[in-house]
Amino acid sequence: MAFCNPRQLGTALPAVVPHLGQALSDPHPRVASAAQRSLDEVASVIRNPEVKRLVPTLLAALGDPNKHTRKMLDMLLSTVFVNTVDAASLALIMPVVQRGLKDRSGDIKKRAARIVGNLSALANDPRDMAPYVARLLPELQAALVDPLPEVRATSARAVGTLVRGMGPAAFSDLVPWLLTRLGSEASGVERSGAAQGLAEVLAVQGDAAVEALLPRILEGARARSAAVREGHVTLFKYLPGCMPAAFRVHLARVLPVVLLGLADEAEGVRDAALSAARVAVDLYATSALELLLPAVEAGIMNANWRIRQSSIELLGDLLFKVAGTSGRIQQDLQNEEDEGISVEAHGRAIAEALGNERRCQVLSLLYMARSDEAFGVRGAALHVWKTVVTNTPKTLGEILPALMAQVIRSLADPAEDPRAAAGRCLGELVRKMGERVLSQIVPILREGMNDPSPQTRQGVCSGLRDVLENAARDQLAQHLPSLLPAIQAALCDPDPEVRLAAGGVFNVLFKSGGAASLDSVVPALLASLDAPEAERQAQALEGLRVILGVRPSLLGSMLPRLTRPPPVATKLRALGTLCEVAGAALHAHLGSLLPALLALTSGHPDVSPATAAAHDAQRAVVLAVQEDGLYLLIAELLKGLDDDARRVGAAVGIGQLCRGSRLDFQEHIPALIASLVPALAEESDEEVVACWEALAAVTGSIPKEMQPNYVRCLKDAVLATRDKERRKRTGGPLLVKGFCLPKALGPVLPIYLQGMLQGSAELREVAAEGLGQLVEITGEEALRPYVVQSTGPLIRIIGDRFPWQVKAAILRTLGILIAKAGAGLKPFVPQLQTTFVKCLLDPEPRVRSLAAADLGALTRLSPRLDALLADLAASARAAAPGAAEAYLVALAGALAASGDRASPDALSRVGGAVQDALARAGEDEEARAA
Repeated sequence: MAFCNPRQLGTALPAVVPHLGQALSDPHPRVASAAQRSLDEVASVIRNPEVKRLVPTLLAALGDPNKHTRKMLDMLLSTVFVNTVDAASLALIMPVVQRGLKDRSGDIKKRAARIVGNLSALANDPRDMAPYVARLLPELQAALVDPLPEVRATSARAVGTLVRGMGPAAFSDLVPWLLTRLGSEASGVERSGAAQGLAEVLAVQGDAAVEALLPRILEGARARSAAVREGHVTLFKYLPGCMPAAFRVHLARVLPVVLLGLADEAEGVRDAALSAARVAVDLYATSALELLLPAVEAGIMNANWRIRQSSIELLGDLLFKVAGTSGRIQQDLQNEEDEGISVEAHGRAIAEALGNERRCQVLSLLYMARSDEAFGVRGAALHVWKTVVTNTPKTLGEILPALMAQVIRSLADPAEDPRAAAGRCLGELVRKMGERVLSQIVPILREGMNDPSPQTRQGVCSGLRDVLENAARDQLAQHLPSLLPAIQAALCDPDPEVRLAAGGVFNVLFKSGGAASLDSVVPALLASLDAPEAERQAQALEGLRVILGVRPSLLGSMLPRLTRPPPVATKLRALGTLCEVAGAALHAHLGSLLPALLALTSGHPDVSPATAAAHDAQRAVVLAVQEDGLYLLIAELLKGLDDDARRVGAAVGIGQLCRGSRLDFQEHIPALIASLVPALAEESDEEVVACWEALAAVTGSIPKEMQPNYVRCLKDAVLATRDKERRKRTGGPLLVKGFCLPKALGPVLPIYLQGMLQGSAELREVAAEGLGQLVEITGEEALRPYVVQSTGPLIRIIGDRFPWQVKAAILRTLGILIAKAGAGLKPFVPQLQTTFVKCLLDPEPRVRSLAAADLGALTRLSPRLDALLADLAASARAAAPGAAEAYLVALAGALAASGDRASPDALSRVGGAVQDALARAGEDEEARAA
């Protein structure tokens, strides 16, 4: 067989030689001898001179692999091949290599993998390697997931060389297998080895294969599984090194995914992303700088601190590469005052590579990162800064415009971290370098106030605040004159966010400059309220509003100028707006502010623009009062009710409070009722209507379940009102003007009704009496809409089992209603008759007496008078003496009220009943009198 043609030999030997090698160790001497002769014959046809010299050791390794495999692998690696390797040579070498790939020693596996890669390149005909692929590939795949990184790397290169030598078609299942292992959940070792192997294979297959597979890889880098993400990101660590030039075009798509991985929640993904990014920086720092730098700069400004830290480390690698330094130094990162360890040559190299403008931008980002919220970010930035910057003060002077632009942009950022970092950076500049930078910073900030972008103007204000906080008093005094106009303009800026930021500047300015800032800014804004342009007025008002928001104590200095006579509509409107933001600072000024407002609001809003503005201002003041100032407000309003000139305004203010305030003012309601109800007896119609509306607002704010609590205070207020009216009257009916208005009882009647329906027996009695007193001073026209609403509950309660005092109070009130309402009670006549007749039998004489009087008065409304008289007469004959007396009183009242409506027959029966009663009374004078 050894002397067959090369093609036959290449086909047969791969299957034969391994068996011959096993036969060498056969225990039968003749078998081993025959195997040795056969192998010698195979070796005799080897045409490669380098392999011929190794035949003895090769045969020894086949015979005793444990002893000679390592030696054979070393000899193969040390041999310099100048000729191609033929099929016979491969037949003897491959069993040794396969044995090495299976060895437990990582060192031997690494040697064997290197030899596989070399042989695939040295083979005389790639087809000579084909018979060995089926046995080599599983061993190489196993080596790809070996725990040792060197074994994985060597095996990956061997796989790539095999694919290059034999073509991708021979390895159709290899890429799917590698992709599966790339997302393996088993271990990071498998994922790393698969990434290395796939990178080598893709490098062999070319850019078309990468382009086709890249979307899937990028998708895997964003997968939900952390293991899948880690494996796919790891591929970008190895792929650029395998195909540096070809991969450059894919950087723009790959870098964002890699930078996103820097903030991944899984540590393995973060490490893989950082390694991949560093590889990209190392390979493309000079050739693809324009692609790398924007991605790294964007990462430095990322919201996630991990991305910021990793991006700064990458920027350092990039600058180190450009500058020609390793960046591997030891320095005290806690001491930020140390000068850098860079040399001028590094700075020149960076400037040449980036250009001066880009250098300033990059160093500005780096310097600002030294003030980052995260400690890791600060440390990384300081390390890079000290490595690439020689002279910090000099460099800051060179990059200051770019640094200020970056600081202003960050100060206007909606995220908290960039704003905080920029503020600290600016404060550090002012604090450490003082006038050296302040003289340059202030003009930049002042100019930034005129920027058309609101975000920039907001950032300028925030920066100005940080400057003022860190500047010394003498420095502040020097630059204050040039800053005040800009601050004043910012306080009046059209954008609310800019105004808010300007308020922070003013607050710092007030603490630092005190009266100087107050005497210049606030008066100027107050004067602008009188400007003819409405837009300028509105901007000035917003500026004052912002000032009060940060410094409420300044309200006291503004009020005299806003309330100074004569009243001006614009200033009164401003007063209302400012009080809305003054908070608790308003309370101390209520005593001086409210009297003037109450006097103005006593006029109708239509009288003048100033009066209308006063109404709006008073409402704003009333609703701006907080819980701890409520008692002061109530006291001023009650005081206003006692003053004729301010009564209407006070009533309006009470209504504004009750309708609009969210404060709990229930404890003040009794005092409000006690003052408002007597005011209903005033002479002025305007005052009466205003107080009635205020009373409606007060009682309307009482929850239904709490209304019974205010029965007593309402009853006392009604009595006081009645007494007040009685003192004024010289004749005529005793009516209160406020209770003669349309819907007059609407505010107070629900309180009495709830008291009768829900209160205790004693409270029901008080409520019933109070309702009767209220009806007495109410006009008939005003009472008519409420007759039905009032009578129903009275009838329902008197029918229940309550003490006689409750019944007596209800009967008195019903008597007043019968006298006052008249025909309005017709729907209730049957129920009332039944109720009164039932009460005629009550054990309590006063109940019987009141019922008899009410029944007598009711008969003028009764449609069946004769029947009622007959029933009363019959009951009087049959009743006990006490009840008979009540019946007779009722009969007397009925006859007096009915006039000539009674028929002769009914009168005869009544006469008979009276005679019987006289006969039974005998000598009892009281009975005879009844």
